[in-house]
Amino acid sequence: MNTVSGQHLSPDDFDAWLAGALAPDARNHLDHCAECRQQAEAERGIVTLLASLPLLVPAPGFADRVMQSVTLPDPFSLRSLTSARRKLLATPKAAAFAATIALLLVGSMTASIVWSLGHRETLMAVGSWVAQAGWVAVRGVASNLMEQPWFAALRGSLEHPARWGAVSALASFAYVLGVLAFRRLLSLPTQQVAHAGL
Repeated sequence: MNTVSGQHLSPDDFDAWLAGALAPDARNHLDHCAECRQQAEAERGIVTLLASLPLLVPAPGFADRVMQSVTLPDPFSLRSLTSARRKLLATPKAAAFAATIALLLVGSMTASIVWSLGHRETLMAVGSWVAQAGWVAVRGVASNLMEQPWFAALRGSLEHPARWGAVSALASFAYVLGVLAFRRLLSLPTQQVAHAGL
């Protein structure tokens, strides 16, 4: 981070100084500012103290003991279905609620099937009306697009395969650039932050 002369260094500047990557103008400020020099030395002292701390390692077998006390549910086991059935039928009130929901579902599906079988003509008329309305809407949108002033230019460009080639090449190039940019956003940073590994 570049620091304007006269301003004190930021925490990012101190991190860059600890990593040996401080910008020249910030380095110049650090050489002439006693307050920033004192802060930088304090930062270095903290990093040195942190680096001298012993690394704490868990006792042997720690992971095994933790995993023995962890119970992972198996979503595909029959036990989960059995426990769900047991909870559902635990009280008469819960059983009545489950029976009511099941009855409503089965009843509504049965009523829908019976009504559909008895009203085929109505369903066909509604389907035909929806299809006609959709076709009219598509034709209206198409005619509105054709009446636009830019449509003639677009139609003229369709007659030249070289233009289509250039447009498709440009679109492919933009797609590849987008994929590379997305990959770059998802990649891990290559520059280490100062004292991040402590």
